[in-house]
Amino acid sequence: METKKVVSNSVRNPGREKSSVSIGKIVGVAVLTLALMYLAGVRAFGLPMPGLSENVAIMTLVRLVLFVPILILAKEMYVFGCERLIRFNPNIESLAVIATGLAAVTSLYSLVMVVIGREDYADRIHFEACAVIILFMMASKYLEEKMNKSRGSTADKLSELFPDSTTVVRNNVESSVPVSDISVGDFVLIQPGESFPCDGTVVSGRAGVDESLFTGEALPVEKNAEDAVFAGTVCRSGFITIRAESLGDDTNLGKMILAAKNAESVKSTDSKVYTHMQRNERVYSLCAVGISVLVFFIWLMASKDFGRSLEALERMLLTACPCAVGFAIPFAVNAAVSRGEREGVVYKSPSALEKIESINTVVMDKTGVITVGKPFVTDVIPFGTDAVEVVLIASSLESHSTHPIASAVLDYARKNDIEPMDCDVFESVEGFGVKGVIDEDSVSVGRADAIFTGDFEGYATVCQPLTEQGKTIAAVTKNGSPIGVIAFQDKLKPTSKAGVERLAKLGIRTIMVTGDSQGTGKSVAEEIGVYDHAENVTPSQKAEMIRKLRYGGRTVAMIGDSSNDALALAAADVAISMKDGSDVALEASDIVLLKNDLRDASIAVRISSETKKTISSNFLFGMVFNAVTVPIMAFSPLFIQNPTIDAFICTVCLAVSTVAVLFNSVRIKKMDLTATKD
Repeated sequence: METKKVVSNSVRNPGREKSSVSIGKIVGVAVLTLALMYLAGVRAFGLPMPGLSENVAIMTLVRLVLFVPILILAKEMYVFGCERLIRFNPNIESLAVIATGLAAVTSLYSLVMVVIGREDYADRIHFEACAVIILFMMASKYLEEKMNKSRGSTADKLSELFPDSTTVVRNNVESSVPVSDISVGDFVLIQPGESFPCDGTVVSGRAGVDESLFTGEALPVEKNAEDAVFAGTVCRSGFITIRAESLGDDTNLGKMILAAKNAESVKSTDSKVYTHMQRNERVYSLCAVGISVLVFFIWLMASKDFGRSLEALERMLLTACPCAVGFAIPFAVNAAVSRGEREGVVYKSPSALEKIESINTVVMDKTGVITVGKPFVTDVIPFGTDAVEVVLIASSLESHSTHPIASAVLDYARKNDIEPMDCDVFESVEGFGVKGVIDEDSVSVGRADAIFTGDFEGYATVCQPLTEQGKTIAAVTKNGSPIGVIAFQDKLKPTSKAGVERLAKLGIRTIMVTGDSQGTGKSVAEEIGVYDHAENVTPSQKAEMIRKLRYGGRTVAMIGDSSNDALALAAADVAISMKDGSDVALEASDIVLLKNDLRDASIAVRISSETKKTISSNFLFGMVFNAVTVPIMAFSPLFIQNPTIDAFICTVCLAVSTVAVLFNSVRIKKMDLTATKD
């Protein structure tokens, strides 16, 4: 089976300006910052540095040479921070710009004083503190951009179901033309493997058509003359000519695309966590600047020394830069994403990680989500022979076919150690099944309603109970007489019932919707314990059901795996797909379950809940840490006489708070999920 790649595209997070922070820039800044930190250690603690430690002026110039590239690499941060200041909408980057900008200017002044002979000013250079703040801010921005992923457009992916070109018959001449050149009334020739470019009616021929786009069911539907066909569906077998009746936006697929666009236009992807964080950042930044200015004037009035007062202002601003707060969300979200992938859950955006925690209703498709999504042999009923012969003849014929029914028969034969025989003659008959010759016996496997007619009509009563259970029936004949029937049906995934039970334990209501018949849908729902279910539901009806639930105050997640679930996925608050689902479903989803396991939906909720708690505790720690350290650093010169050591302590405080937030976030990777396991 071909493995589909789960694709997610980076987008700008609401309220955040896009920047060009790369891992290369971060590594460059990190190397330069370490070098600056070592040079600061040379000055403060006498670390060895031959050739420089003896010459303060040269070492100071080297520090400048190391710091200038950092400013260049971080220019986007300064541009963005200044823009926010101009708009009177400051955030932590604005605060970092003010703090590092002021420290850089005063450090340049001190550098000039050192060069002209005032070596004591070397203790007032704070390039390394600025570098640490810049490094942390860039790393925070990088992690934020890395995690800001969003699902693609459902409408765009649905549009790809229209073929680029098709074969049109005009004046008895076949020609390949772009789909845009088809006109109503044209005769279009469709071959096996081709998608229908328009809605229309079959004029001639017979074919098996995959209509899972609209029904969700994988078994092809037989199409004969005068039957309707639809754009986006696929011809699996046979050759037919259709008359074009609806084109483009007027087709059922076109209307589905328009509905998907409308659903996406009203679906909010904003993150409440980010909105709350931005509001807190603005308040914090304004308070930090205001208190720092107040401390400056207190020092100025108390000491009458402008230089010392300016140093106090620098320390306040540098210490107040809440690097830990900047990492509060990125660290937690990245830890959650990592844990999710380990558990088989891919969050494609921070808003999905946030919203899944608040859902109270899960609507799920049946085929491919609750069930495996392909037919299996459920019953073999022989007539005047044994079940082995029925399966032997059926598997011998079906070994030459690619129909889903054929795969089910061959799989059943393998499991029962029945080896198919050679088929001397094989013929696939559209609208019937397959015929052939085995050991000079004429045999066939075909539709029960096509075989059980005339003298064999009485055999149809055997099929009635099976049909009422929603099973597909195939009849097997030998030398013109029925010898048995084989029943097929999709089957439950062994984990589906446990998945529903886990969601129920979290207080989440589950609803099953399917395009299948009432009998089939009801039996599946009862078997897994879902009491709210709807059958014979079209794709648009699924989406309308979700919209009504949302209007009624429910927060809804939709779990689907096929193209016909696209509208419902687009309409839900959170769209969840299975990894083996269609490309359209994967593109429309916010969360992908890599194990195709319904139990993992509850794991997605648990991880989201823990992430929300971790973000809150990260914010709280960052604020409390700054509330304690900022006043201490404001008056540290009263008990620390060496300005270099003072600046070094300031830098260490920044690092300690950030590392603490990191370790708090890493707890998500180790959280206990046993409450969701059987």
